[in-house]
Amino acid sequence: MDQKALNLSTLIKNLHQGETPIENAPQVVLENGTGCIPQHYLLYQHTLSSVEKIVLDIQYWDRYPIFVDEDKGGIYIQIGIIGPDNYDYNQENQKLTYGRKWRVEPSLPTSEIIQTVFLALKKAREHEVRELFRVNHQGATSTPFNTHHDLPLISNNSDLLQREKINELRVFSQLKKRVKMALAKISYDHAILKLYALEQRSNRLWLVDLTLEPQAKTSLPELENTTITLLLNSLSLSSLYFSLMDYFIALSDKHLDENFIYRSFARFSRDNNVIAISEFSVATRQKNNKNNTFLTHFEKHNYETDKTRVPKLNSGALSEKIKQELIKFSPLEGILPL
Repeated sequence: MDQKALNLSTLIKNLHQGETPIENAPQVVLENGTGCIPQHYLLYQHTLSSVEKIVLDIQYWDRYPIFVDEDKGGIYIQIGIIGPDNYDYNQENQKLTYGRKWRVEPSLPTSEIIQTVFLALKKAREHEVRELFRVNHQGATSTPFNTHHDLPLISNNSDLLQREKINELRVFSQLKKRVKMALAKISYDHAILKLYALEQRSNRLWLVDLTLEPQAKTSLPELENTTITLLLNSLSLSSLYFSLMDYFIALSDKHLDENFIYRSFARFSRDNNVIAISEFSVATRQKNNKNNTFLTHFEKHNYETDKTRVPKLNSGALSEKIKQELIKFSPLEGILPL
């Protein structure tokens, strides 16, 4: 067996279950001397078993177990959430709930499956974050940013959500009092928020510094030693609450970015060098050693994969609406819906 065949055999052996190289796929040698066949030169036929093996190499937080299962619709990933019941404050035991199902096509690249898990975790966590923002109003507690509100009902009664804004107060002491009162109405994961400093900038934006005090029931790790700085267009109650919700979602996303580990590597960490990532991407897309036979197989593979993702247009009002929308962009490249 010659050296080239030996190298190819080794590279194939190092592939994940469910991966095979396209015929005559280019081999790339990285700067550190490692040889590889990049993901865009591979064919994929993932199964329940191969997806489970991928997930076994992922670590995040034991409060969010990652499930892999299969039903009539195919393979899917589902995130579990372990924590207190967000609506039964008296329950002492932890509760296990489940997020939505994220479908995994058999032809999906391994890297995209990993990113699907990442996105599923991000959205599962955001779902929890939205329910942990609680507002106490007129003797009742609510979670105004949760995703379970009856949207059809709300849309039919939207006038109830469009109340007039209170005119902005001009006296600074009254402004500070309003912010303090607004903060006293809310909690986030049982933590208390207090105003530290308030300042209006020369561009008329408001700089709001807050302290966050975790309590005994506070469970989110990213809330330890957290100070908050917001930049607001106005000091309305809604503007403050929306900005806080945005901040908490971003804080949750950052926790996932830094602690989502695949094979001991935090791919989404801000500690990674962006230029090095760019150079790595360029290196794995080298155009040398691509013969005509490979290019033919490569283009055919991409086309066949794209075809599997084309939706079918059924008869009805929605299909007619989509057709009319697509006509606006004519001539349109790509595979049009069936």
